[in-house]
Amino acid sequence: MEEAVDFTPLLLVSVLAVAVPFVAWRLTGGLVPAVVGEVLVGIIFGEPLLGIITRDNEWLTFLGLFGFAYLMFLSGLEINLSLLGQSPGRRWYVPGIALRHPLISGTVLLGLVVAFTFLGLYLMSVVNLINGDQIPMLLFILIATAVGVIVPVLKDRPDLGRMGQSLLVGGFLLEFVAIVGVGVVAALEREGISWKIFLILAVPAALIAMIWLSRYGSGRFPIIPRTMHELAQTSAQLKIRASLALLVIFVALSQVAGTEMVLGAFVAGLAVTVVSPRHGSSLRGKLEALGYGFFVPIFFIHAGATLDLAAVFDSADSLILVPALLLVAFGAKLVPSLMGLVPAWGLRPGLAGGSLLSANLSLVLAAGAIAADLGVIGEGLHGALLLMALLTTVLAPLMFSTIAGRAPPQDDGHTLIVGGGELAKTLAERLMAAGRRVIVLDRDPNAAARWGPLGVESVVGDPSDALTLISVRLLQTDVAVIVDFDHSGQVADYTKSMRRIHPTLRVVTWVSEPDDQFEHLDVEAYLLSDVTALALEEAVLRPALHAARSDPDSGLVEVSMLNVDLNGRTLSEIDFEGDVRVLVVMREGEPTVAAGDTTLFLHDRITLAGDPSAVALMSSRLQQRGRHRWLIDVRTSRRFDREI
Repeated sequence: MEEAVDFTPLLLVSVLAVAVPFVAWRLTGGLVPAVVGEVLVGIIFGEPLLGIITRDNEWLTFLGLFGFAYLMFLSGLEINLSLLGQSPGRRWYVPGIALRHPLISGTVLLGLVVAFTFLGLYLMSVVNLINGDQIPMLLFILIATAVGVIVPVLKDRPDLGRMGQSLLVGGFLLEFVAIVGVGVVAALEREGISWKIFLILAVPAALIAMIWLSRYGSGRFPIIPRTMHELAQTSAQLKIRASLALLVIFVALSQVAGTEMVLGAFVAGLAVTVVSPRHGSSLRGKLEALGYGFFVPIFFIHAGATLDLAAVFDSADSLILVPALLLVAFGAKLVPSLMGLVPAWGLRPGLAGGSLLSANLSLVLAAGAIAADLGVIGEGLHGALLLMALLTTVLAPLMFSTIAGRAPPQDDGHTLIVGGGELAKTLAERLMAAGRRVIVLDRDPNAAARWGPLGVESVVGDPSDALTLISVRLLQTDVAVIVDFDHSGQVADYTKSMRRIHPTLRVVTWVSEPDDQFEHLDVEAYLLSDVTALALEEAVLRPALHAARSDPDSGLVEVSMLNVDLNGRTLSEIDFEGDVRVLVVMREGEPTVAAGDTTLFLHDRITLAGDPSAVALMSSRLQQRGRHRWLIDVRTSRRFDREI
């Protein structure tokens, strides 16, 4: 009889994965990323201290390894490829203007970080802290940045605008070059210079093949995308299965090519981004939930549990290595930020961005292990790298928050309507009746006379002009609706102009005929004939609902849940105003018919019905913003909940 699998270590890891983010959020309010806590509890319960979680558990080791591959997959999934194709503008030769373009500033940061990191490592070799032959591998390890830390921090700072996008692109370029560089150096260490080194090109070649198939293959074989769409929400979950299959395919291809699985997993994420470009879609939400909810925390906890931190204290040289590596890690990111960010954004934002780029964790854990296995670095240097990674991941977000300061108060999101015809007028009236704040961008010089009597804020200008888009507070816009245009190419131009300022802006429009370019631009284009047929179908099959939806004063509205006090509470636990009822709750693009045990979470879309005045009150309550933190009264040592 085969020996039974011991699930005790996995049970402990699962409990820690739940407890760590909860405690980290309550103690630090999100300043310290949960991944840091996961690595620390791994150290406590793992081999460095208690020895409960060990590397001898084959199942946990496999889950941790797959978790790292999944983390790199999610990193590739985060890349917004449309940013890389933006035009730098007419005055691209002026540094202050050119460096505002995400690709230009990101490329400048990449070159400067590589140069200053090499300089720092060369100085370390001069004083005999490291050997000269260790520089190539250490160079790629140290230029990397923790994209998993950068993304959530920047998502909480929409006020940074294009500078945030510059940091994202710079971080992605650093991560990508580091991943490719580690793969090349590792392959050279194993095989030397031979024809096999060119096998690494098989991974990007497979990505190019995926791009070709997504652009041209779907038209020749329409049954494939149609079937994928039909089975996406069934028990088959075909899109999720296909995405995971791509991950495994590219990881296996990396092994065949003789490079590391890091590159294959990252490129697999890029492949899914190409095939399914819509950010915030149900597919993305499910993939992120699967990764960050299970595989990724297992990787970080297992990584901490198997760290050999004792090697750091084996010699005096190892102890000296930690501050030296910290100096290189921060200096090689902060000094380039003075040249690549400060000219465009100013001193404080530039230094804050450089400090955030200094975070480095995931690639150090993987590449350090690779280098140690190859014998490129010793155990002392490996341990110093691990400790350096932990410290940078903790310190970098704190330095960013301290230097950048608090985010300025932002207006609640509003809807931007581009156009000035009757359709725009009707849409503005209906949105305002539903409680939405509306700004109209009209090209007619006499727009003020049309919109003023209606109480609608309007701006006259060209939707392609950056200054005009800033004047309509585009960064605070939830959704832009393009209703007035001469041709579909004009819609594409408007969208590209708006996405240069607000890359994640949701854009909605209508078309008379299908147009493939809107899918690649991530524009929600609704076919006019389909919309009309849907309205007529609703009038025939659901006349009462159609009448309620058609009447702005019917009391039927949909709102976004932003009240943290109601987050995680069921409908039966909430006191609703008057006779207000919840009909539908939409989460991650999937609607659910509401019941008493339905739980509300932040950013859910909730459809309310009832008396219009009561619905308006409940809508305001659901959208009431605020953050709550546990504070301590130093006189009584009692905790109290206070809104800040």
